This record gives sequence, C-alpha cells and structure tokens, in this order.
Amino acid sequence: MRESIRHHDEWATEAGSMTLRPGLAFFPLDEELVVFSETAQSLVGLNATAAFLVRKLQEGTAVSELAGALASQYTVAPEVAKGWAASTLDALRSHGLLGNDGSAPSLPPPSLAKEEAFARRRAEMPPYQAFRPHVVGRYRLLGTYALIRYGHKDQMRMVDAVIGHLKSEESTEPNFIIDISATGWTENGNRHICSNIYCDGQPDSQAMKLSWLGPLVKTAFWLKAVNAYDFLLNLHAGVVGKGTSCILLPAASGSGKSSLTAALTHAGFSYLSDEVGLIERGTLQVVPVPLAVCVKSTGFDLMSRYYPEIATLPAHKRDDGKVVVYIPPRPAAVRREPGLISHIFFPRYAEGETTRLEPLSRSVAFTRLMDQCVALRHRLDRDNVRDMVSWIGEIDCYSLTFSSLDEAVARIGDLVSPQYQ
Repeated sequence: MRESIRHHDEWATEAGSMTLRPGLAFFPLDEELVVFSETAQSLVGLNATAAFLVRKLQEGTAVSELAGALASQYTVAPEVAKGWAASTLDALRSHGLLGNDGSAPSLPPPSLAKEEAFARRRAEMPPYQAFRPHVVGRYRLLGTYALIRYGHKDQMRMVDAVIGHLKSEESTEPNFIIDISATGWTENGNRHICSNIYCDGQPDSQAMKLSWLGPLVKTAFWLKAVNAYDFLLNLHAGVVGKGTSCILLPAASGSGKSSLTAALTHAGFSYLSDEVGLIERGTLQVVPVPLAVCVKSTGFDLMSRYYPEIATLPAHKRDDGKVVVYIPPRPAAVRREPGLISHIFFPRYAEGETTRLEPLSRSVAFTRLMDQCVALRHRLDRDNVRDMVSWIGEIDCYSLTFSSLDEAVARIGDLVSPQYQ
C-alpha cells in the first residue's frame, strides 16, 4: 500500500498542471459522456465516473482535488478515488484531450513496415505493358464495376475462388481495370506463375505463386470499391441481419468473429459481411459488403460443420503468411439492402470459458467500436460526431465471451429474436 500511495502522490505532482484541451465538444450519452476534439480528430466515451471528473475539470477544479471530489460523490476510499482519477486522466491524455499534450489520433497509424514492404514490391515491378489477355472477368461490389484481364487461365481460377461470387454479366464501361500479367519461373524443379498486378495501369502488387494471387486481387478490388463509396466509418466487424435490422460484431483478428458470423448465418441470420462493417454517411445504416468468409487453416475443423465443402476449396497464402480458404456466401443468405443496427456484440473467443453475455454501457461500447475503426471517409466534426452519438444511443451493446459457438448463437438468438417476432 505504501508503494501505491507513493505512486499516486507522484501522479498528482505530475498531473498538477493538466487541463482539458481547448475547443472540446461534449455529448451526453445516457448518464455518461462522449468527449471530442476536432483538432486532434480524437474522441472517447466516458463512463459516469469519468464524466463526473471531466465536468469537475470544466468547472475549474484542480487536478489535485479530483480524487477528493470522487471520494465524496461515490463514497469510496481515498486510494480508490485516486486510482479512478489517474486512470481517467491517462485515458484523456492518450486520446489527446488534455491541454498540455500533443495531438494523439483516435485511430492507430497504419503499419509503416507493412506499407514500406508494399512500396518496395511496387518499385521492383516492371512498368505496365499491354498484353493479350487469355481470359477476362467482370465483377461488381458496392456499385464499383471492375474488369480483370488475366494473362493465364489458372489466374482466373484462383481469383474466382475468392471473388467469383461477385461476378457480373454486365458489358458496360468498367469503373476500373485490373491487369494481371503471367510469367513462368522454376523453383526446385517446380514450375510457378508469377503474377504482376496493375490497377488502371499502375503497379499494385506481385504474387510470385498462384496461391498468393487471390488475396491480393481481393484486397485491390474491395479497397477500390469501399473507397469509392460514401461511407462514414469502416469498421473491422462481422455483420448479420435479422428481420429489417442488423447486428454488428466488431473485434480484432483472432476473436472468433468470422466463425461466429458463419454460425449465425447458418442459424438463419442473413449475411452482410464477415469483416467489413461499412457505416453509410447520413443514414448511418450498415451496408452489405458480401465478401467471401475467410477461414484460417487453424479453423478448418471448426468451420467444416457449417461448410462441409471446405476440404475441397483451394488454399491461399496471404501476405501475413497465413494459409486460408475463402467460402463464398450462399446467395439465398446474402442481404442486399442496407439496414439500421439494433445490437452490437463485441465477441471474444476464450477456450474453456463459460459463455457470458454482459451489457455494456454505450460510452464504453462507443470507445471500443472506434478501436475497430479501420478508416474514416470524412473528417470528424461536431455534426457527424453528434449523429454518431445519437445513433449508438439507440443500439443495445454487449460483450460476448464464448468457447461454444452453439451457446453463443443461442444467447444472441434469445436476446434479439423476440424483437423481430
């Protein structure tokens, strides 16, 4: 305890000059608060305790007096109050919301190492040269119409294993063109096809083997389609539908998000996406982005109960080294129209743990949701943040810990199904 007291005393000394950043906007959310800095492009949801502290700072309360105010308001021990105050100020500082700190973006910067690796690969690619395609394919996603010209028929076979369900019979002028040249090479006596991928004549990426090609073309296509769409938020999330509404499953990779999305679809929910939660600007509806479900090799056994054909699908190697297969959604399960979100579940697979479905405060859910924001199409301002706060204020939010997909699906179904009966 003495060490804890020393730590908090040091924190109080260091924090003595902390003030809220000028120009902050405050949005009530239930009994909590969302704080937004347009300058820092940063926002954070605050629970009732943290919101109380921020209001005290607004009133001019000194940092050294915050713990005492907390202890009085919530009738907690002084050391507990100091801990709450310290963690709240740490959260505000990490989001660039304190006046004596530099700006801190709300979204993590992209991996520079990954971007640099892609840039090196593009620089090493030869300039585009026109070639006679062996075969062509046409594909549509989110209103973007792509023409892909292949230098070898086996290239189309591997790409169609990933995006073939998005093929279109249209013959109108495409929005953009992907050209994939083909060059043979030999490794340890084995013959391979090297594919150079060009988007509208510009180098995009290179697949030294056919097994690398599909994921790279998929990425080029869906990024082009998403960036051409007028969205507000691009969230890393699975999305399924029930009735006229939709359910969002935001989570980092490895959380069980894709397997849960597949299990819910198998149980009768409609399918919108297993990885892209695209929130439309203005309406704040979630838009279908029906990419194929990506299953890592470690999940083949688990997912075979939903997709028995998984053993017959071609394997692909992503640029992160993982071996995956892509399972196209069944046409009858795909939802075609955008919908409003009624529920958000933050899934976390934990082997051996009991399935737990626990309500989340909307301020906590809002912060966790923004942690899964991959991109913003438009700069955040007070108007669209106000819309987002009003939007999530109508959504029921939960954390979901599970080790059994059947139990997770049952708990979600029991919770949401009565609303659609």
